[in-house]
Amino acid sequence: MGPETTLKGSFEQNSPPPSPNLVNDSFSKKENFKQGYHSHYKSNIIPRRRSSDSHSISQTPSLQSVKQQRQPFRKNIPRTLLLRAILICSLLTAAGVCAAVAYISLNNAEHNTADYTYKSVALSATLNAKAIVERKFQAAVATATLASWTNPNKDDWPFIFINGYMNITNKIAQLSQSSSQTISVLLDPSQIQDFESHIAQVYAREGRPNTTGYSDFGFGVWKPDPDMEFEDERAHDTTGENTWGGKDTRLAVLSLHNIPDPESILYNGYSEKDRGIYLDSVYACVGAHNEPFTSPACPVFTDMLELKIRPGPAAIILQPIFPANGLTELVGFASTSLHWEDSLTNIVPNYVGGLTCVVSTKTASFTFEIGEGGVVELIGDGDLHDVRFDGYATSVILNEIQTNADINAVYTLTVYPTAEMFRTFSTTAPLAVALSFLGVIFLCTMLFFLYDFLMRNEVAQRKLILDIKRRFVRFISHEIRTPLNTVCIGLELLEGELWKESSKKSGEHAEIGFVPTIEDIGVWHTITMDVKENADIAVSILNDMLNYDKLETRTMELETEEVNPWVLIDQTVRQFQLQAADHNVELKLAFEESKNSSNNMPIVDSAQSAREVLSPDLESSNLCVIGDEVRLGQVFRNVISNALKFTSNGGKISVTVTHLLDGMHGTDDMLYPGNRVNQDSRCGSLMVRISDSGIGLTKNQLEMLFAEGVQFDANKLQHGGGSGLGLSIAKGIVELHNGMIEAQSEGLGKGTTFLIELPLYTGSALHANEAEFDEVSYSQNPTETDSCNTLENTESRKKRKRRILVVEDSLSSRKMLIRLLERDGHTCVGASNGRDAVEMMQHEMDQSRFDLSSTNQPCVGNFLVPHNPKIDTILMDYEMPFMNGPDATRALRDLGYDGFIVGVTGNLLVEDVDHFMSCGANEVLAKPISMATLREYWEKNS
Repeated sequence: MGPETTLKGSFEQNSPPPSPNLVNDSFSKKENFKQGYHSHYKSNIIPRRRSSDSHSISQTPSLQSVKQQRQPFRKNIPRTLLLRAILICSLLTAAGVCAAVAYISLNNAEHNTADYTYKSVALSATLNAKAIVERKFQAAVATATLASWTNPNKDDWPFIFINGYMNITNKIAQLSQSSSQTISVLLDPSQIQDFESHIAQVYAREGRPNTTGYSDFGFGVWKPDPDMEFEDERAHDTTGENTWGGKDTRLAVLSLHNIPDPESILYNGYSEKDRGIYLDSVYACVGAHNEPFTSPACPVFTDMLELKIRPGPAAIILQPIFPANGLTELVGFASTSLHWEDSLTNIVPNYVGGLTCVVSTKTASFTFEIGEGGVVELIGDGDLHDVRFDGYATSVILNEIQTNADINAVYTLTVYPTAEMFRTFSTTAPLAVALSFLGVIFLCTMLFFLYDFLMRNEVAQRKLILDIKRRFVRFISHEIRTPLNTVCIGLELLEGELWKESSKKSGEHAEIGFVPTIEDIGVWHTITMDVKENADIAVSILNDMLNYDKLETRTMELETEEVNPWVLIDQTVRQFQLQAADHNVELKLAFEESKNSSNNMPIVDSAQSAREVLSPDLESSNLCVIGDEVRLGQVFRNVISNALKFTSNGGKISVTVTHLLDGMHGTDDMLYPGNRVNQDSRCGSLMVRISDSGIGLTKNQLEMLFAEGVQFDANKLQHGGGSGLGLSIAKGIVELHNGMIEAQSEGLGKGTTFLIELPLYTGSALHANEAEFDEVSYSQNPTETDSCNTLENTESRKKRKRRILVVEDSLSSRKMLIRLLERDGHTCVGASNGRDAVEMMQHEMDQSRFDLSSTNQPCVGNFLVPHNPKIDTILMDYEMPFMNGPDATRALRDLGYDGFIVGVTGNLLVEDVDHFMSCGANEVLAKPISMATLREYWEKNS
C-alpha cells in the first residue's frame, strides 16, 4: 500500500474531518509540520508495509503453483465419481440379487407348498374315491344277502317278495352313496306271464304307484327296440331273444328297485350287449364252480355305460344271488349303480378346487374336473387333462375285488392338478418381498446420497464459514489497523515533539521552564485531530457491522420525528465539502422546484431551475420526512462518501433534491413504535439524486450493489477499501422509512447515479398514541411551583459533581477514564473486576447504614448522615475476570443498591445490551466512552 492510498483512507469515511481552528500566525508552521509529518509517515510506514508485503509475497504461493496444487484435486474428481458409480452399481446389484433370491425362494416355497398340498389332496381324493366304490360294492353284496335270506329256497324264485324292500335298500343306498339298489331275477320265457301277474301284485302290496311297470305297450317285461312305433321305443319281451348275439335264453328282469317308480323297472338286462356280456361272464363263472358248499365268487363291474334313470358315464356292479339253501344255484343279481359324477363328489373338502380326475378302463375314459366348492363337472369323453401336469399324476384302481369272472371292467382313477389350483397358492408375497428388498436398498441408497449431500453441503458450509471468518479477520485486520496505524504514528510524533521541545528548553533556558508557543500548540492540535479522526474511523467500521446486524435481525429501532430533509441534506453536503476539496472533486448541491414525477427517472447532474443555496422558505418548510434524523443522515453520508471513493481527481459530484408532487403514490401506512403517520397529510415524495463522474458500474455489478460485503475489486476500482456494508445498510434504513433507493449507470467509465426517494408529509403528520399523549400533556402542565423546582433541579444537575465507581479490568483504560472524569470535576474510585466492585459497594453500604445510638455523626431527623458521600454512579465494564459486568450489576441490585449503573461494553449486539439492561443497568454506554453521551444519560435519568 502506497502513501497516497494510506492518506486517502483518512478521507474515505462517512464523517468528514473536522477543520482545525488554529491561529493564523501558526499557519506556515503547520504547513511545514504537515510536510514533515508525511515525510516521517513515508519513511517509517512504507518500508514496514513493503517488508511485510514482500514477506507475505514470499509466503504466498503463485497462481501457477496454486493451479498445480489443485490439479491432483481435479484428478480426484473422476475417481470420486467412479467410486460413487461403483457404489451405486454394487448397491443396485445387491438389490437385484437379493430381490431375485427372495423372489425365487418365496416362489419356490409357494410352489412346494402347492405341490405338497396337491399330493396330499390327490392321495386323499384317490383313497376316498376307492372307499366310495368299495362301499357301493358292499351295498350290492348286502342287497344280495338280503334277497338270499328272505327267499332262501330256489323254488321261491323268480316269484319272490321282500317285505319292506324299499325302506331297507334306501338305507343301504344312503350309506353307500348310491342312487339305486336293484334285484334282477332270472326266468325262462315260459314264466313271463305268471311272473308279470305276480310282480304286479307285489307292486300293489309295496304301495308303489299304479304306473309302476308300465310302458307304452302296457304292463310287462320290456326291452329297447328303436323300430317300435311307441314313443318310448320299448317292446314287450316275452321270448328273451336279443340282437347282440347272446346265447342264453333266460331273461334277467329288474323286478325290485329302491325307487318307487323308476324308468328301468321290469327291464330285461340281457337284451343289450353292454350288460349281456357281463351276465354271460357271470353265468360262465358260476358254471365253472365245482364246490357244492360255497358260493362262487363271480361279481363283475360293467364297462362304461349310461343308466336308464340318469344320463352320464356310469357303471353297474353285478353281485350274483344264491339262495341260502342253494349256495351254487344262481337265481338273480343284486346290482348297484355307479354314476361317476356322484362317486367323485365329496372326495375332497369343499375348499379344495382345481383337480382333474380321469376315470378310465381299458376301453373308455372320461374326464371330470372338481372346481370351487367341490363341484364335479364332466369335461368330456377321453383323457383331457393338461399335459403340463403329467408329472403330477396320482392313480389308484377303484375296484380291486376278488372275482373269478372272465370279463370284469377294472376302473382306474387318475388325478391331476390344474393351473387354477396352483394359482390358489400363488400370491404376490414373492413380488412384494422382492420389491421390498429393492425399496429398502433403494431407500438406503437414497439415504446414503442424502447423507453424502448433507455432508458435502456441511463441508461446503464449513468451508464457507471458514472463508467468511478469514475474510472477516482480514477485513478487521486491515480496516482497524489502518486507522490505528495513524493513531500510533501521531502519538509517536506527539511524544517526539514534546521530547524535542523539552530538550531545547532544558538547555539554555532550563531555569525558565518549558513554555509552549502558539506554533507548538497548532502542530499538536493537528496531530491530535488526525489521531481522533482515525480513531473515529475504526469506531465507524464497528458501528457499520453492528448496524448491519440490527438490520439482519430486524432489531433496529427508529427514533421517529418530523425531519426537514432539505436542512438535513444541506448540512450533510457541507460536511463533505472539505473532503471533496482535498480530493479535487467538485461537490455541488442543487434544490429543484416542485414538479410531477415522470415514469422514467433519468440520470441528471443538475437542473437548470435548481438553486444551489438553501432558501429560507425550504429551511422553514412545513413539509417533512417522518423518520430518524440520525439514520437518514447516515444514509446520505454513506452514499456521498461512496461517490467520493469512486470519483477521481478533477471529477464532479452533484446532489439534486426535488419535491415530486405525486411521488410514491399509494405507499402503505407506516406504523412506528408508539406513533402512527396520518396518511391524509401525505404530500408526494422527496427525490434525492446523487450523481458522480466516477468509474461507473456494469449491469451485473448494479444487480449486486446493495448486497452485503460487496466490493468490486477494491484494488482497481476504488481508491480505498471499506467494509462493503455501507450501501446495504443504507438500503435497509431507507426501506424502514418506506422509501426506495436504487442505482443507475450506463457502464464503466460513465459515472453512477443513486436515487433516494422518501415519502413527504405536511406538518403535524406524526401523532402519538392516546396514552402517550395524555402522559405528555400531564408532564408538560406542571404547577407553577413544580416549574420552578424543575428549573432549579435542572441547573443543580448540570453543576452536580458525582462520586463515581469505575469498574474496569484494564489498568490503563481505568486510569485514563478516571483522569477524564476527574478533569470534569467528579470524584472517582476504581475496581479491577466485578467481584471487587461488589465487595467495595457492600463495605460502603455497611458504612453508610444509620446508627441511631451514635452521637458523633450529624443527624437529619431520625436518620444519620454518613461521613463520606455515597457513590451515586457506577461505570461497569462487561467482560472482566472473576465476575463479569452483568453478574456484578445483578449482585449490586440484590444488595439493595439503587444508584445509577451504566454498563460499558464493546459488545453492542442487541442481545448483549438487553442482557445488561435485564441485570439492572440503567443505560449501556458503547466504547470508546463519550463524555457527551454520559452527560445525556445523567440528564435523562436524574
